[in-house]
Amino acid sequence: MEHLRKFNQIVGAVTEALREGRIGFSLQHVNSDAGDVLYSECLGRLVEPDGTVRTTGEFIAFLEATGRVAAFDRHMIGLAFEWLDSHPTGVLGCNVSAANISDERHWAALHDLLFRNRKMASRLVLEITESLPIATLPSAAEFLRSARALGYKVALDDFGTGYATPEALLSIPVDMVKVDAFFVQQGRDQAGRFLYHIVGLASCVAPIVIVEGVETYAQLEAAKAAGATHVQGFLLSEPTLFPVHGGLAKSSAKAIMRSGQLPQFWN
Repeated sequence: MEHLRKFNQIVGAVTEALREGRIGFSLQHVNSDAGDVLYSECLGRLVEPDGTVRTTGEFIAFLEATGRVAAFDRHMIGLAFEWLDSHPTGVLGCNVSAANISDERHWAALHDLLFRNRKMASRLVLEITESLPIATLPSAAEFLRSARALGYKVALDDFGTGYATPEALLSIPVDMVKVDAFFVQQGRDQAGRFLYHIVGLASCVAPIVIVEGVETYAQLEAAKAAGATHVQGFLLSEPTLFPVHGGLAKSSAKAIMRSGQLPQFWN
């Protein structure tokens, strides 16, 4: 009962935050081994009424379990388009859950959003996160082909873990593959062996292979030795906790904190 109560509280908190504009994002760069920025990934942030900032990892699983992740994804992509519109040379990456492209209703709503903003298509990477076995969903491949036809780039996220399997890699059209941080954060010998094979597999289908979770120079060297074209992680780019776009302006957050009008949900 207590678990269910907390579950409902978190989902309710996110729904309320979406309604009140308290969802935004921070940015983390995807870098080449020379340090050049390929694009910046939008990392979701929820600002609580008291000013506490929650990361996406603290609540996204609850949204996926209740079927509400599609609305969250569209909100984030909408924010990304706002940012791109005011940063004409910027390039962003934004997560899209497999649930968003497996249901016809969600599929149509997301495609409409992408179509209306297609003038910025070349500056947005759709990072497909697999909460479902995407390889078994014909509609997913159809959607991604359509998105790429509009000019968007597609990346398969967290490759090598969960549903982001070799089968998925061969089943959907992608421009980039992001190798899960698990493989670079093992011991040095293990990292080199696993990374070499998984990066090699990814490079068979995509010209850009990104190793996630790079936090040390040893991990950076392991990623380069394995053949990765790019890396992402705290070593080269540490995102801010407070959102840089969307959410609340800091002054607004402070005003809400002073007013005490809204409840806090993570107890």
